[in-house]
Amino acid sequence: MYKLLIVEDEALERRALRIIINKNFNDIDIIGDAKTGLDAVELARKFKPDIILMDIEMPEASGLEAQEAIIEFLPNVTTIILSAYDNFQFAQTAIRLKVFDYILKPAKPSDLSDVLGNAIDHINKLSMQSNIASSGKDEFTGNEFSQIINAALKYINNNYNQNINLESVASYIHLNPQYFSRYFKNSTGMNFVDYLSLVRVREAKKMLLTTDFSIAEVSLKMGYIDPSYFSKVFMKYEGVTPNKFRCCHRR
Repeated sequence: MYKLLIVEDEALERRALRIIINKNFNDIDIIGDAKTGLDAVELARKFKPDIILMDIEMPEASGLEAQEAIIEFLPNVTTIILSAYDNFQFAQTAIRLKVFDYILKPAKPSDLSDVLGNAIDHINKLSMQSNIASSGKDEFTGNEFSQIINAALKYINNNYNQNINLESVASYIHLNPQYFSRYFKNSTGMNFVDYLSLVRVREAKKMLLTTDFSIAEVSLKMGYIDPSYFSKVFMKYEGVTPNKFRCCHRR
């Protein structure tokens, strides 16, 4: 999840921003609202957001003054400035203060969604660069990326019956979870959860046809603690319950 801080003194504007974000992004967690520039600095210091939506005209301290203070302790924060005025001087100052983008108010839902999507890509790129730097490399080649994704697939296939998730696999291959999630989908054509579920269903089918284990036992051996949830997942991909699959195919 990406942590986002809203800095806006108008209640209606804050509410509108929340509605747009919650409707279009399930990977953004709005960690708070700041109603003044000084509040923005305090909340940024407390919660360390990845993204800040910052109104430029705020009580106590302007958005740019708040940004100047925040980048002292959060130098890589991705700040998007909101302003009712297309002011070139503001834009120049924003660039100097490492502002990621600049949106005119009232923000159109499509514009805000586009900029937030770009912001997330920017954060992932920075994270990937950090991973590359920590590996001692200047860059990963296409072959190395293939090796990374193959290592992830092998790990999933060997550990599908364990309590694994996106974060644990990303940790195993030393990648940021958000970046790994996007790269995994681009490489395999499906998201992580779907791939893991398909592997588990594939192995469950073998077990249902070759053993007399109960559905609860099969569920547990596939990494599912709740048999009813396992049955729902199985039916999603096979169109029948595990019991019906066993009965039909054993005949």
